[in-house]
Amino acid sequence: MRRVTRHVSTMRKMKEWGLNVRRKNLIIGDSNLCRFPAFREQHLQIDCYPGANFRHAGAIISKATCTTQPEKIILAFGLNHRSQRLPPTSVKQLQAALRATKLRFPDARVMVPIINFSPSLPQQERFALQALNRYIFENCESIETIQRDKFSTGPDNVHWSKETARAILSHWCEALN
Repeated sequence: MRRVTRHVSTMRKMKEWGLNVRRKNLIIGDSNLCRFPAFREQHLQIDCYPGANFRHAGAIISKATCTTQPEKIILAFGLNHRSQRLPPTSVKQLQAALRATKLRFPDARVMVPIINFSPSLPQQERFALQALNRYIFENCESIETIQRDKFSTGPDNVHWSKETARAILSHWCEALN
């Protein structure tokens, strides 16, 4: 069984975080990925960066090292854009992360999941995520959300339940195959 690599929580995210790609399929994203259960997929690497957004993703990827060139990459950083007051900022950071990914891994297929989020989030946060989701759906190779009845969060309305994490991992693994 393999596990998610959890990178340290830090205030110096851009400087201290790194990535060494060792598998042909890569999922990188925010703290929710740490909730994924252990997994059997031999060609899958999952790295979790607590508090990360697409701006951090671009920095992480541009300085990444590789022992294996990735074939498929899932960038799962959108939820931490929920407090962004101006949707164009989130979109620009996503675009920059995609450019960095294509520059660093030109032969990789890059996917961005539509962001699953709790309907209990404050209205302004829901609107920000809906705007980002619209952009992802219209402009990226996207992965659909899981079914609504399979999605739940903890009391903070942000972090996935164990069942949700299991369902999302399974759903994303299907997209990688």
